[in-house]
Amino acid sequence: MLHLKKRPVITARLAYQAIFIVICTALSTSLFVDAYPRKLLYLAGYASLLFMAINIKQRNFVFDRVALAVAAALMLIGTIRFTWGEMYSHAQFSDITSNYRTGGKLFIISGLMAYFFIAWRHYITRRAVLIGFAILLAGLIATTGFAVHEHLLTGLRIQLLTDSAGTVSYLITALALCTLFTGYRAVEHVGGRICIFSITFLLNTLLLILTESRAGVLTLPILYLGFFCLTHARLIRFALIPLVVLMAAGFTMLPQSVWQRLDSIRTEIGSYNTNNDTSIGARFSIWKGGDASISWTLMGQSPDERTSKARQFIVDHERKNPEAYKNVQYHLHDDILETLSLQGIAGGVSILVFYLVLLIVPLTRRPSAITILPVSFVIFGLTDTVLIQSLSVTTICLSVFISYALLQTAEGSNSSQR
Repeated sequence: MLHLKKRPVITARLAYQAIFIVICTALSTSLFVDAYPRKLLYLAGYASLLFMAINIKQRNFVFDRVALAVAAALMLIGTIRFTWGEMYSHAQFSDITSNYRTGGKLFIISGLMAYFFIAWRHYITRRAVLIGFAILLAGLIATTGFAVHEHLLTGLRIQLLTDSAGTVSYLITALALCTLFTGYRAVEHVGGRICIFSITFLLNTLLLILTESRAGVLTLPILYLGFFCLTHARLIRFALIPLVVLMAAGFTMLPQSVWQRLDSIRTEIGSYNTNNDTSIGARFSIWKGGDASISWTLMGQSPDERTSKARQFIVDHERKNPEAYKNVQYHLHDDILETLSLQGIAGGVSILVFYLVLLIVPLTRRPSAITILPVSFVIFGLTDTVLIQSLSVTTICLSVFISYALLQTAEGSNSSQR
């Protein structure tokens, strides 16, 4: 009598796809569901570690240089932040060190997860990506619904679960770009892709209008134009001008409150030398004070020392700008300056490595359009401090997992199994 060998119910391929769908769910709900997206991140992290441990035991471990580079960049920035938070946990501004400790742990866990998602990306199938796209699009639509409800209820700039309208605008863009990337991977028809591009751009634009983020509103068309040029090179000749006209027409539909904020940029910059007690003026004073406060040592200084130095500079050279003097204790409105001023040379190197690796990897493994995601991190990080809150770190790391799992394999072809 023949004994047939039973096939395992859950294969490695199915396990990978299930974890991919879990992180898509986490990202899609991260801006309107509290706590659970991070729990899903941890769940996916445990599953990823178990998956890799089993593969090591079975001697099926996959070595991938691209995965190693991304994982190392995430773990480096996480280790520096966690170590610095522990070193200065006694500081008066302990909420700052606590945020960096939490964010550091998330980055370290995310480094291990990034290796899993990138190294085993050959297991991804179009069906799994299509499910992920449907979840992300539903999440983007739901986020829009919650945002509109919040705006109608308060009449203020939306924040959702974040601490500021500026921060949520950047995280919304990360969610929208991941929706766009998965949609383009799941759908190959040009017409379908154009529809996905248009819907995602419109939802992203509406959400940024509700945040009234000047950096977000001004940057968004550039990001989407860059994406379009990288993915539709053959259509640029015919579609670029209509696309630019459409985006320009969209600017004319911006509400008056957004136009006033955009117009205030020119006014506030022009009056900076005589009146720096404005939103832009305060930001300039914070940047100058932050730059003057940098401690060029390996692991930097405590937030108390940074605040004291920055405030002294603001008093001496910035006419004691009241907004800058008050807010400089929290952050410096610039991720690189913030990291360098607190975590010293090690912190500065870690964030530069983080940016460079994420920018270079999509250019070497295609599709190069994924570079738009880290480009958005860099641009938004120059105008605000995005990487300090745990929600921001969670959302950004989830977006990296999803996007970089879509990279081509070493053989240069994407899996299209159904």
